[in-house]
Amino acid sequence: MDKNNELIKSGRKKIIMKVLLIVICCLFLAALAFVIYINAKLDRISFISDVETDQTERLSEDRSTINILVLGTDKKIEGTKDVGRSDSTTLCSFNLLSGKVKVISFERGIPIYVKENYDFELLTHVYSYLGAPGMVRAIQENFDLPVDGYVLVDFDTFPLIVDAIGGIDIELTQKEADAMNGVGPIASNVWPEAEMHEGINHLSGYDTLQYCRLRTLDDNYGRQQRQRNAIEAMLRQLRKLSLFKLNDAANELLPLFNTNLSKRIVTKLLFNSPRFFGAKIQQLQVPEKEYSSAHTMDIFSYDVEKQRIREFMEK
Repeated sequence: MDKNNELIKSGRKKIIMKVLLIVICCLFLAALAFVIYINAKLDRISFISDVETDQTERLSEDRSTINILVLGTDKKIEGTKDVGRSDSTTLCSFNLLSGKVKVISFERGIPIYVKENYDFELLTHVYSYLGAPGMVRAIQENFDLPVDGYVLVDFDTFPLIVDAIGGIDIELTQKEADAMNGVGPIASNVWPEAEMHEGINHLSGYDTLQYCRLRTLDDNYGRQQRQRNAIEAMLRQLRKLSLFKLNDAANELLPLFNTNLSKRIVTKLLFNSPRFFGAKIQQLQVPEKEYSSAHTMDIFSYDVEKQRIREFMEK
């Protein structure tokens, strides 16, 4: 009897060991498949190698927050040395622990001290002189903000990104709808394909670009608020997509990005991306609205803005 019990116990142990081995093998294969999947996605991104990359890699290792400078640029003029300008400069901050997403928009007309020129330049012009790495240095040095890298999006790429996720829903005021339609006394600098109306409009990629570029209605502050609205709407649209549609969108989106972020940082973001889908985006405009004008060079205060940014990032 004791011998039979021992045989039964021995048999059970073997079964348990087999089950455990099968589970471990399944987990290993799943992890391996996920790593292969992530690497396949990373191979679709255009990674830019520059001297800044190793420094930003070290910078991000000691922090739970990843800060990315997103630059919306004019198209380079072929056959010339003109590389375009940064029409939109936005810092997107992702907290890997809390899942918070913060967005800081910098007005294109703010004064930026450029060490290489020993003088101040408008922020939008810094890109023309020093490219994306120079924009990163300018934001870091002038505002005491750590920046882990940049992502470049030009006017040709942006509509493709929005179309890849199925367009976005944007709420327009009557004044915005009229300005986009070219109706009334407000001259328009944009030409959408669809007729706009007050309330929720579903915008294509092309019409989203027109919405973001609209500036004759109010001022740079209003335009940058619309750009932040578009970013938030894109995140809302991503949340609606199924896993299969997200995969298809990723296949279309990733080749459109040019970045100097390291693969390690991008992998961190991909692993933590589910945390960010449900986040409410917190926004900050630099400078404040009352100081947002074509003459901010004369009234801009670095001390005030650095304090505002510090309090915003800490809350």
